[in-house]
Amino acid sequence: MSRLAPAFVRLLVTCGALGLALLPHVSHFPPWVSAAVAGAIAWRLAAEHRGWALPPRVVKLAVALAATLAILAGYRTFNGLDAGTALLAVMAALKLTETRLPRDHAVLVFIGYFLCLATLLYQESFGRLAYTLLVAWLLTAALARVHRPAEANTPVRPFHLAARTLLLGLPLAAVLFLFVPRIEGRFWAVPARAAAHTTGISDSMSPGDVAELSRSDDPAFRVWFEGALPAAEARYFRMLVLEEFDGRGWHRQSTFADTRAPEIVPRGPEFAYRIALEPTEREWLPGLDTVTTWPAELAARGRATQLVYFDRTILERRPVTARLSYSLRSVPAASVMPSSLPRDLRYRDLALPPGRAPRAVAYALALRAGNSADAALIERVLDLFRQAPFAYTLEPPTLGAEPVDEFLFGTREGFCEHYASAFAVLMRAAGIPARVVIGYQGGDFNSYGGYLLVRQSHAHAWNEVWLEGRGWVRVDPTAAVAPERVRNGSLSPSERAQAAAPWYEPDYGWIRKLGSALDAARTAWYEGIVSFNPERQARLLAALGLGSAGWAGLAIALGAGFALAALALAGWLAWELRPKRGDAVQGAWLAACARLAALGLARGQAEGPVDFGRRVARLKPVLAPRFGALVEAYVALRYLPGATARERAEFLALAREFIRSPEVRASSG
Repeated sequence: MSRLAPAFVRLLVTCGALGLALLPHVSHFPPWVSAAVAGAIAWRLAAEHRGWALPPRVVKLAVALAATLAILAGYRTFNGLDAGTALLAVMAALKLTETRLPRDHAVLVFIGYFLCLATLLYQESFGRLAYTLLVAWLLTAALARVHRPAEANTPVRPFHLAARTLLLGLPLAAVLFLFVPRIEGRFWAVPARAAAHTTGISDSMSPGDVAELSRSDDPAFRVWFEGALPAAEARYFRMLVLEEFDGRGWHRQSTFADTRAPEIVPRGPEFAYRIALEPTEREWLPGLDTVTTWPAELAARGRATQLVYFDRTILERRPVTARLSYSLRSVPAASVMPSSLPRDLRYRDLALPPGRAPRAVAYALALRAGNSADAALIERVLDLFRQAPFAYTLEPPTLGAEPVDEFLFGTREGFCEHYASAFAVLMRAAGIPARVVIGYQGGDFNSYGGYLLVRQSHAHAWNEVWLEGRGWVRVDPTAAVAPERVRNGSLSPSERAQAAAPWYEPDYGWIRKLGSALDAARTAWYEGIVSFNPERQARLLAALGLGSAGWAGLAIALGAGFALAALALAGWLAWELRPKRGDAVQGAWLAACARLAALGLARGQAEGPVDFGRRVARLKPVLAPRFGALVEAYVALRYLPGATARERAEFLALAREFIRSPEVRASSG
């Protein structure tokens, strides 16, 4: 790089930092925007290297107008994160066509800073923050290279300066983060964006839906329990109840049946816990079955969360587009509606479409003829799953027009939704109210973070049947075929391999520990930084004794924080500007000058080393070779950047040799 022209190197560094700032946005841009920016960078570097003329003003104005109209045509607006970022990228490409002066480079660097900010508006992950800080460091180094050309001759010094500048800003950044008033909602009212793979469970279920979701290792939510965790076989996190069967799939009813609170008889231990739900773009929230206390604090914050009483589903009034945290209490062994079932619910949960699943209906009627007790009939169906050659698989054969009949009496291979659907049809045909529940079962405990991580691969479907005197009872027919699925709360290694899931790898202990540690670090980042909301800010002010001061307390804390940051900066400056110890190079040079002064060749107060060397050579030619080499080495060390330890050592050796040289001794004699 030393062979290249300084102007080209400066442009190369600026373009490189700008390109890294643009990189996270490529997936959000139309292809032509990315191509235009890459083309502008390549052309400008080639023009600088080969000495091409930059385009005239008329051409630049025409291209700017065309690009702006193209952005408007593609996005229908200039407002919003996507359109605004694309417009900023195009403006950076156009700015490259006229970049000559340091001011032009500074404009490109500041565009890069705004692109870094936009990167965090898309996603507030720890990885994105680390990448953004790296790019900000490189952009600052590019700015230092432009405005401090003396340091630009060495490849390392601009990066040192950039790192020191960013570190000096950390105290001020911490003060702003902690004490600038927090307003509920997203920054600049930018709408949240949920990734497509996090949508998870939907309000309908057809054969293969849950199996496909179980191939994903993406986190669904995390749970912190107060005290002991529930047993693995009790970790059923309910999300939706599906009651409408059309002969092939199950769907959620669009209207409520009975809005009265059902009778709940608590039995067994109660669990208090907090859930941090990943963005889903859905309205429903998971909760450990059975929820007895729902998150009323979210309603107080304007989210209008409600509990649908007839099926115990927790709903939001708007989709969950950002990470959401809420607290619940549940009693897994509670009895729901043990005394009676409302008439409309009984009708709904016994309904079957006419003419569908005829073999399953006939089989259920035959079972009913031989079993008058509902509990005994349920056990007979579970025995069928246990004893007949049913198989649990993520890749079952394709089913035709009558999937329930074909599964029960034909393929007998399926995932949890196959068993839940078939079981519900058999129950309804036998006169037992039944419905399908979908949610998550199990979870992986993270010992580093102390929480239960529930992934999309823990998605599950099970059943509820209503029994006189017992109410709604959970029945999981999958447990009759694959009990390890319920005991372990996840797929077995063989099932993962069969699914050919991209995240599957051998169960090495150190890999699992590393994954748990990384997830705990990401979770701590979200919990400690991203989730710093007005409530947590209020608790911090209360801990500082300013809780009752309101906005005045924030102003006091902000002012005190600024004062402390200023004191820290002043302390650093005092340390940087402290008197330095004697410089060995300067000492050696002064010693050589003192030796010459003893010979009657004193250096003038305003005489530079080069002029002094010329005068010494004119008056004492015998000293010219040695002193000329000493002057050249001294000038290189004192006035040119990038001096190395080896060059300093060589200069000190030259100074000692000069002072002890025979020519100097002879002159003094």
